[in-house]
Amino acid sequence: MTRVKEVVAEILLEFKADHKNLEMTVLKQPFEIVDNTILFILNGEIQKDVFLKIKPEFVGLLRQKLNNTQVRLDLELRENIADDTPKLYTSTDKLNFLKGKSGAFRDLQNRFGLETDF
Repeated sequence: MTRVKEVVAEILLEFKADHKNLEMTVLKQPFEIVDNTILFILNGEIQKDVFLKIKPEFVGLLRQKLNNTQVRLDLELRENIADDTPKLYTSTDKLNFLKGKSGAFRDLQNRFGLETDF
């Protein structure tokens, strides 16, 4: 597992040098290893499309660097990855969230009499 992580990091550096930013985003996603298959866990259809585009090049690089011709790549879409941060839709939600992170926002609101709803 650690060797695979090292190789993926090397490939990321190569993609960075080639300014392949979308590809880098996909390769930074979490992955699992099951037997000889590396399973990337992607967030949506756009990442899936990018992954499928780079898959032949990426699997070739992996096989070469790992010296293993049996390595396979696959993907799994998990669009609803658990996220502990609350969704901030309204101005009031955003202000309350920021006040919870820093008391300075509360002081500013009190000092200047700021309201989010008008």
